[in-house]
This record gives sequence, structure tokens and C-alpha cells, in this order.
Amino acid sequence: MRRSFAIACVIAWMPATSVCAQRSVERGEERSAARAAAAQARVAAAEARAAKRAAAARERAKGKDTPLERWNRMSPEERQRALAKLPPERRRELQQKLQQYRSLPPEERQQLRDRYQAFSQLPPEQQSHARELFRQFNSLPEDRRPIVRREYEQLRSMTEADRNERMNSEAFRSRFSPAEQQMLQDLSRTFGKAP
Repeated sequence: MRRSFAIACVIAWMPATSVCAQRSVERGEERSAARAAAAQARVAAAEARAAKRAAAARERAKGKDTPLERWNRMSPEERQRALAKLPPERRRELQQKLQQYRSLPPEERQQLRDRYQAFSQLPPEQQSHARELFRQFNSLPEDRRPIVRREYEQLRSMTEADRNERMNSEAFRSRFSPAEQQMLQDLSRTFGKAP
């Protein structure tokens, strides 16, 4: 009797355990499917980010525009948003430079674009050096900047041999401080192209 009762209990529990086991398998499959879907979503998101970065890089490489040309293509709303991100002093400085640029004759604007193109084609380490030279130039006293600029423009228009001869002359050495001489020499080396 006990044996029959035990067998009956086991038989009664078999469908219940089978149903539980089946539900457990179904839940496991659901979890696996959810994990697979989440992994696919992460892969798709990563691919989308990579595609966006690649598109941005292509745009930068394709666009040989100067920052000013990109600025001019912006809508007024985009310009306002860009300016709003800047500190007040930098914003004023940028607005003044934009106004100065707009007031230049077309040939001078073209010269600036050409210089920017020359700068952007330099290797990164030379760009860093050029930025340092520009900082040095901007730190010169106000009365020395036009003098140094004129000399640089003259040196820049010379052949390399003529430039070297001029920079080694006594007149050059007596007119410019050692720091200015070095700056002119470095600027000429970096940007001085024979005509």
C-alpha cells in the first residue's frame, strides 16, 4: 500500500516537474534571446558611432576650408550657438577678428586663406612650433610687431640664399634683438618659400 501510494505520488508529480522543467528551459531560452538581442544592439550602436566618426573624418579631410569659410556657411543660429559656448573675452576677440577680416580687400583675404592652407599642410609638430612662433610674435611690444612683420614679409619673398645673406648681415643684427632674429629665422624656415 505504501509502495502504491509512493508510486502514485511520483506519477502525480511527474507532470508538475516536467512543466516546471519546461518553463525553466523556456525562461533560459528567453534570457539567451534577450542577451543576444542586447549584444546585437551594442554592436549596432558601436558600428553607428564608428560610421559617424569616419564620416566626420572624411568631411574634415575633404573640406579644405578654412575655419572662417566654415563659419560663413553656418546659419545665424549655428553661429550664435557656437559663440555662446565661448568665454566672453574669447567671444569678443573672435568677433573683432571676424570684423577685421570682413573689412580686408579680397586679395588680402585670399592671402590669409593661402597661409592657412600652407599651415594646415604642415606636419603636427611643425604646426605646434608655428603656433609657438605666433605666440612669441603676439607677445612682442606693439611698436615692434609691424617692424618684425615687414621684415618677415621681405624675407619671405626672397630666395633662401638671399634670406640667409640678409639675416647674416650687420644691418639685420643691429635692427633686431636676438629673440626677434631667432623668431624671424624660424618663421622664414617654416613658412618662407622662394617665389
